Amino acid sequence: MKSFALLASWLWAGAAAAGQFPGASLLAAEAGETAPVAPSSGLRKGKVHLELWASDIQVANLGVKIGGGPFYMTLLSGFAPGRDARFSFAAGLGGHLTLAHRLWLDMDVTGGAVQPVQKPLEGDGGNVLGQARLMLGFQVLPRLAVFAGPTYNMWFVWGQPDFDSVTRMSVRESRPKEDQRLQHWPGLQVGLHI
Repeated sequence: MKSFALLASWLWAGAAAAGQFPGASLLAAEAGETAPVAPSSGLRKGKVHLELWASDIQVANLGVKIGGGPFYMTLLSGFAPGRDARFSFAAGLGGHLTLAHRLWLDMDVTGGAVQPVQKPLEGDGGNVLGQARLMLGFQVLPRLAVFAGPTYNMWFVWGQPDFDSVTRMSVRESRPKEDQRLQHWPGLQVGLHI
């Protein structure tokens, strides 16, 4: 359960820092402070957005995008069930571009790690997962969009890794040192932007 608590606190902290999480507003109101008023619309006006998606790395992913103009900060987490269940967490920076009335493009770069659900943050090794993501979105409703796009992933592992690979896609692998591995591959993602 520690791993799920870590994921929940990671996402709550990002949303609360932006003052957009309902729990953060409620806590502020109970403390006698005025609750923040959410801007009227769009990433361009500093709103917080949630994203849910599936990718070649994790079956279920959740992200918080905190915007403030054409740029945003993102906090991500993901989960892959199974015998070797794992979760990931990452942070990144990106840019938002409106292409047409209902069409937009987000580009970001993130960095994080992948951990086993059983005994997370333990072991004799470590890893870093870096991603460059391109997301083409279509606004279905004012607060709902669908998106899809390619990713390019680099996974650097040292020591005794918990996993041989974190994707089902074909990877290229190199070994900078005997106890290090570097895998890189193109990937895909499809999801909802709320």
